[in-house]
Amino acid sequence: MLSDLDQQRPRFGPAELRLADYILQAPRAATQLSLATLSANAKVSEPTVIRLCRKLGCTGFPDFKLRLAEDLAAGTPYVHHEVNPYDPMPEISRKVLDSTISALVTLSKSLDAALLERAVTVLAQAHRVDLFGTGPSSVVAYGAQQKFMFLEMPAVFQHDSHLQIMSATGLGSRDVAMCFSFTGQTTDIVKCATQARKAGATVIGVTRNGSALAEASHITIAVDTVENTFVYSPTTTRLAHFAVVDILSTALAVRRGPGISDRMQAMKEALLDKRIPQ
Repeated sequence: MLSDLDQQRPRFGPAELRLADYILQAPRAATQLSLATLSANAKVSEPTVIRLCRKLGCTGFPDFKLRLAEDLAAGTPYVHHEVNPYDPMPEISRKVLDSTISALVTLSKSLDAALLERAVTVLAQAHRVDLFGTGPSSVVAYGAQQKFMFLEMPAVFQHDSHLQIMSATGLGSRDVAMCFSFTGQTTDIVKCATQARKAGATVIGVTRNGSALAEASHITIAVDTVENTFVYSPTTTRLAHFAVVDILSTALAVRRGPGISDRMQAMKEALLDKRIPQ
């Protein structure tokens, strides 16, 4: 319920948005308030409260409170803490870590094991794996390239958007395009996914459900963590995407058997001279 409430914020009018933010800041308290008290505290009308409840698929305010209480009782993780310029360091640390933990717990509860298994199978059989991401997602794509290279997979990541679309267009039926996007609406990445699919490659999208990238992908690994876009807030979705990469790379290593461990160790030893001796 809380995740739905936050994800639908762009659809709300000013009064509904004010109400949604009030509930997100104090969800447990909201379950104890009457319709009149909640509307007064959030500075909205009672019809606004009822309208918001119905937009969330509830029959009315009592049904909304019941479903919200059930979420909280089940331990549904949600942290809606905005970091502000006046927060002391302990408060900043707490808010950042709470948001990160919340995002990872949400991911753990929502991942589809069958889709992960399909993705691992496709990646294990791939002749070539091209990784796509821009902005913050490019960091995840680059990290995935490093992980997959340790597994001796032919993984490629291009930083330049022109090279990315050229790379996607050059894929074939034995190849995989793995695309990362927090929103799933980034035009460059959606175009890469579309071109790769048109070329015959299998497209794996790590993104939000229902997004343009999800629609363009054969396999969508949904990461629907709640992202607070306030300027001082941490990018928790990036960490959730890194977790997906770790899950896939670990599963691939296990599937390939003990022989891969020897080669990974050889790679690590070859990199030792890159470090300052202790």
